[in-house]
Amino acid sequence: MEGVVVDLYNGMAGAGDGEVQDISVTTGFSSGKGRILFSAGYHERKPVWTGDRDFSVTDKSYDWEKNDGDSYSKNGSSATPEGHIIDRLGEEGNDAWQAIVAAAGENAGDYHRDPKTGWRPFNWSGISSDGSGDTYNYQPANYLYTPQKRYSSFLTGSYDLDKSRVYFEVSYTNRQSDQKLAPTPLFIISEGISVSAENKYNEFGRDFIDVRRRFVEASNRNFLQDLDTYRTVLGQKFVLGGFDHDVSFSYGRTEGTNVNEGRFIRSNVERALGPDSGCTAPCVPLDILHGAGTITPEMLKYIQYTGIARGHSQQKILQWNSTGDVATLPAGPVAIASGLSYRWEAGASIPDPVTASGNTTGNKEEPTAGEYSVGALYAETILPLYKDDNFGMNLTAAGRVFNYDTFGSGFTYEAGTRIELPQGAAVRATASNAFRAPSIAEMFLGNTDSFPLVSDPCSTVDEAGDARELSSQQLKNCANAGIPADFEDSRAQLRAKLGGSTDIDPEKANMLTAGLVYAPQMVDGLDVSVDYYTTTVEDEIGTLPAAVILSNCYSQDSPSNCDQIVRDSNNLITNILATNTNVGKTETSGIDIGVNYVTDSSFGVISGQIESNMLLNYDKTLPSANGPELIQGQGYYDLGAFPSWRHTASLGLNKSKYNVGLNWRYIGGFEECEDDDCKGIYRSDVDAPKVRAIEANSIFSLQGSYELGSGFGNSVVTLGINNILDQAPAVIFNGFLGTSDARTYDFLGRYMYLRLTHSL
Repeated sequence: MEGVVVDLYNGMAGAGDGEVQDISVTTGFSSGKGRILFSAGYHERKPVWTGDRDFSVTDKSYDWEKNDGDSYSKNGSSATPEGHIIDRLGEEGNDAWQAIVAAAGENAGDYHRDPKTGWRPFNWSGISSDGSGDTYNYQPANYLYTPQKRYSSFLTGSYDLDKSRVYFEVSYTNRQSDQKLAPTPLFIISEGISVSAENKYNEFGRDFIDVRRRFVEASNRNFLQDLDTYRTVLGQKFVLGGFDHDVSFSYGRTEGTNVNEGRFIRSNVERALGPDSGCTAPCVPLDILHGAGTITPEMLKYIQYTGIARGHSQQKILQWNSTGDVATLPAGPVAIASGLSYRWEAGASIPDPVTASGNTTGNKEEPTAGEYSVGALYAETILPLYKDDNFGMNLTAAGRVFNYDTFGSGFTYEAGTRIELPQGAAVRATASNAFRAPSIAEMFLGNTDSFPLVSDPCSTVDEAGDARELSSQQLKNCANAGIPADFEDSRAQLRAKLGGSTDIDPEKANMLTAGLVYAPQMVDGLDVSVDYYTTTVEDEIGTLPAAVILSNCYSQDSPSNCDQIVRDSNNLITNILATNTNVGKTETSGIDIGVNYVTDSSFGVISGQIESNMLLNYDKTLPSANGPELIQGQGYYDLGAFPSWRHTASLGLNKSKYNVGLNWRYIGGFEECEDDDCKGIYRSDVDAPKVRAIEANSIFSLQGSYELGSGFGNSVVTLGINNILDQAPAVIFNGFLGTSDARTYDFLGRYMYLRLTHSL
C-alpha cells in the first residue's frame, strides 16, 4: 500500500442508544526491496438497556393452558426488594407470626411484605413496577447490548533478499468490556442457609429456610473484562526445486482480568443471618425481613466482595508450506500443495479465591488449566482430466495425517469433482470427513455454575405462580421419584453444573455436497446454483441442555438422565449435572439456492442477488440408559431456531460516483412447545405437547454511497439504515433473553450509520 486511508464511522439506533464509533488509520510505503503497512483503530460501542425496548421491557410467562397465541403474564423474579417468605417448615412461631398467618389464611404459606400493609399473600400474576403483581422486574437493570472499547494495531512488512523474501506481522488488541446484571438476588434455600429465630431482625420466633430478597441497596452486579491479545509472525518465502516454499513461526497470546462486583460471601451471609450470639465483630447482622432500604452500608461491607479472575490462552505454530506444478496434462497443469506443521496450545483461567472455593452466593467456578500439542502433514492436488470447448472435468483430492499428544493419530480426506457441461452448465460434488479434538476448555474447564431458563417439570405451578397441569407421564415419573403430588417450585431458572472432562473423544464428521451451476448463454450476467448438502457429526462434544435432561427424566415413558438431577430434602432441584461429554450425533441436510444477475443499463449497473436455504432436517441423537434419544430441530425450537427456510437478497445500482443498495433478510417460522419439549409431536412414547407458532421475520436495510474527489485526496461517504421498518424480533417464550433468541434476530431495531473513508 502507498499512502494513507482514514475511516470514520458513527452509528446509532433509532431509539437514541447503542451508539458505535469506529476510527481507523492505515498507511503504507515501499522501496525497491521492502514494504511496510501499519494500521491502528479505536472502536467504542455504547450499551442498550433491556428495559428500553418494548419487546424486552419485561419477561413474559405464556399461558400454556389457554395456548391461544396471545395470553401471557408479565414475569419477574420471586426475589424482591421488599422481601418474600415461602413457609416450608410450617413452624408455629410467636404471636407476631401467627397474626400474619391468620390474616393471610391458613393455606397461604407464601408471603410478600407490602410496604403499605405489611406481610400478605404473594401475588405471582405480574410485576411490582406496574402494580400487576409482586415479582421483581429485573429487565430494566440488564444490558441488551453490552458496552465495550477496543484498541487495535497491526504492522506487517517484508524485505527481498537475493533469493528469498523475509516477512513479519505484529498485531495487538486491547478490549475493555462490561456486563451488568440486576442487583444480586438471595435465595437462601438454594444456598442451604436459614434465617435463625435468634437473628436480631427476626421478630417471629421461628426459623425460615426460604426467604428471597433482592439487594437493590447494593446496585447492579458488574462484570468487567480487560483483555490484551498480541500475535507475532516471522517467516521466509523462497523457491527451491521448482516449488514455492513458505516457512514461518507464529506466537499468539491473550491474557487479562475479569472483575466481578456485587456478589456475596456465602459464609458471611450465613453468619449474619444466624443467631446473634454467633455474629460477633466483624460480623454485622443482616436484615432481609423488613423491606427495601433496610440493608445498611455496614451490612453490605461485611457480605460483599470484589473478585478478580485472571486467565490466558496461548498458541505457537511452526509450519512449512509448499506449492507448485508437478506435471502438465493436455487439460492443464497438475498442481499440488503440501506442508507440515506443529502446534502448541495452552490456556488457564484462575477465578478469584472466593469464587474458586465455592464460598459465594453467585456462580461457583473452579480453576481451568491445560495444554496439548499436535503435529500434522497434509497434501492436496488439482487434477485436470479433460478439457475442450464443450466439456471439461477435473478432480480434487486432499489428505491430512495428524498426531495429538492427547488423542493419538488420525487421517482426514476430501475428494471432489467438477464437470463442465455445454451451454454454461456445470455439476460439482465433494465428499470429505473431519476430525475435531476437544479444546482446552472442553477438557479442563473447572466445574462452573449456570442458570438456564428452565423450570421443574414436577411443579404444580409455573414461574408465574399459576396452576400447571402435569402430563400423565410427568405425574407417574414424578411420583416414582418420591415427589409429592402437590409439590410447588415457581423458580424460572435452575442451577446447572457445567465443566470439562478428559474422558471425552474427538468429534468426527462426514460431509457430502453435490450441486449444479448454470450460467445460461442466452441471458448475459445471470448465474444460478443449486447445492445439496448433508453432514453427520458423531461423538459431538457438548452438554445435554438442562431442558432435555429434565424432559428425559420426567416426560417420557422410559425415564433417563435422572442421575443428573440433584434434589434436596425439600425436593427442590439444587443442581442439574451437565458436564462435557460426547452427547451423541447431529445430522443435518438441506439445499442452498443462489441466483445472481448483473446488467448494464442507462441508469447504471444493476445487480440482484438472492440466496436461500431450505433446511431438510436437523436431528440430534442423544445417548441415554434406554437407548438413543431423538430430538428433531428442524421446525421446532427445542435445539434453537431452525426454520425450514431462510433467505437473503440484495438489489443494487452503481453508476459513476454513487451506488445504492437494498437488502432483505428473511427467517422462516417454526414452532415452540411447552418446556422446550416438542418430542411428543413425532414420538409415540412421549405425550403430545402444547404448541404455538413462531411467525416469520423479515428485515429490510438500505445504504448508499457517493464518491467525492478533491486536490486533497478522495473521499467516499456512505449513509445507511438497517432494519428500516423497525421490525421487532419474534416472540419466543422459551427464549433466554428478551423473550426471543439473540442468536437469530435483530434486537437493536432501526439503526442509522454514516461512514467517511478518505484516501490520500
